[in-house]
Amino acid sequence: MDPLIQVESLWKVYRTGEVELPALKGVSFSVARGEFVALMGPSGSGKSTLMHLLGCLDRPTRGRYLLEGVEIAGLKPNDLARIRNEKIGFVFQGFNLLARTTALENVELPMLYSSDPPTLHARARAALERVGLGDRLYHYPNQLSGGQQQRVAIARALVMRPPLMLADEPTGNLDTRTSVEIMSLFQELNEGGMTLLVVTHESDIAQYASRIIRFRDGEIQSDRPVERRANAKEALAVMTGENA
Repeated sequence: MDPLIQVESLWKVYRTGEVELPALKGVSFSVARGEFVALMGPSGSGKSTLMHLLGCLDRPTRGRYLLEGVEIAGLKPNDLARIRNEKIGFVFQGFNLLARTTALENVELPMLYSSDPPTLHARARAALERVGLGDRLYHYPNQLSGGQQQRVAIARALVMRPPLMLADEPTGNLDTRTSVEIMSLFQELNEGGMTLLVVTHESDIAQYASRIIRFRDGEIQSDRPVERRANAKEALAVMTGENA
């Protein structure tokens, strides 16, 4: 399969005075287009550091990271910004929505410097409709539930039509049912061809991915396909009694 991500002997070392603290220690792996990968590990294991590197939010100390065959480490800041905007969608635990801005306007933000107003509105509306919020376009974040706010964040991540989505603890602030709803949406996006990498502490959430990479002390502890992958739509049906 065509690799979207290639990571080769990636190191990230933080320095505090004379002390070196390695967060990643020579990590190597690849992710094919269309994969859904969960990154797991205890706090301090290196998974969030890796997510920042993959998202072009930080640079490795040494090693190589290729996204769509392009080596990232040597790119200029403007090029990195363009890649973040066009190639990568970000979803975070805290939603990161602007409080005084409607759902539609929040989703339009990544396109402000690249599209004319009619295109902005049309694409943002389509992204919100795709995540089931076509009737919440003009609601503000405080008028939305936590799950709806995360859907707005996902729509914002989708609006530039990136090949890669990175999600850092996307269900961390949500209840069980809402978490499964978000994972159902992720599975649907993945079935449509989107490549997803999700950081999670929750083993039941990781089971919705097709592959789990476990980290410990800055190294990969295991990298295995999910043998009994959970189906989020089926789980929701059980929760709501629709299969009764």
